[in-house]
Amino acid sequence: MKTPTKILIFRQSSLGDVILTLPVLNRLKEKFPDCQIDFVTKTAYAPIVQYHPAITSIHTFDNEHPFNKVISNLAPRKYDLLIDLQANLRSCTLGARLFPIRKLRYKKRRLAREMVVRRSHLKLAVDHTIVAYLSALQPLGIDAKLSPPVMSLSPEARSLAYEFLSQIPDNNKRIAICPGARHYEKRWPASQFRAVAELLLKNPESVIIVFSALGDEFEPNLGIKHPRLSAANKLGLLEAGALLSKCRVALTNDSGLMHLANAVGTPALAIFGPTNPRLGFAPSLPGSKVICDDVICSPCSVHGKRPCYQPQKYCFDKITPERVISELDKML
Repeated sequence: MKTPTKILIFRQSSLGDVILTLPVLNRLKEKFPDCQIDFVTKTAYAPIVQYHPAITSIHTFDNEHPFNKVISNLAPRKYDLLIDLQANLRSCTLGARLFPIRKLRYKKRRLAREMVVRRSHLKLAVDHTIVAYLSALQPLGIDAKLSPPVMSLSPEARSLAYEFLSQIPDNNKRIAICPGARHYEKRWPASQFRAVAELLLKNPESVIIVFSALGDEFEPNLGIKHPRLSAANKLGLLEAGALLSKCRVALTNDSGLMHLANAVGTPALAIFGPTNPRLGFAPSLPGSKVICDDVICSPCSVHGKRPCYQPQKYCFDKITPERVISELDKML
């Protein structure tokens, strides 16, 4: 394939998926250091790639900035390669409107992932999503070796993180607790996260930062008032990333914050229940760990959208605060 000079990458959502495209940017920059690389995504996720050294410009869309208008602005730029990491109707429309253009498309593996779900007793697995993204680049001579995402942060975000930390006890055993997840079924109960926090606070060396977002169904401080526990609930993606980078470990669900922690160099202890690492979304940073009992009915959906159909949630039943504390102690 001819060496590209102007590349356009498309991945519209969601938080974790956009983060997992970062190794693609790194490998493209290594292979084609003089190439212009632009990125198309939803406005909410632009900060993930905003400061990446490989990116020349970002084109975003949302309710106020329609996708069709974005396409109209892109057409005159004469890209010679579109890397489609979404493989949906929008990305196909983009490719058609930019004709003639070479296209490399990520294989979504929809059927393979559904088989992992529908035949959960067989313990099938698919490649990590990062490997799937990188596989799309093989015609460019780029291999698909798994590598963790690396996110670039702004000086302003780092400054805000230092300001936040200046107001809480200074300690090298700073732990991030992230009880949220996009879909309800994936969330280990907030009451269990609270129990973990209470156990951690018995150790005078522990300092806890609880991360939450608008709309989360738990109290920002988990209902705990303690000088060594702080709530981080009004942060943008860059600021959250900067603060996560100052934590020793992040306790998460299978969520975007799990991938964000990894992307800023913080190992995650991730709790998987209705979803499963075998679906290709496990934390990728070395030192991260997963708690997953891999019960017979798990995974019951690819993204955790489907309501649990069992009499009780067997995938979470044996994941206790004490067990989580034991794993955190090993990581610390």
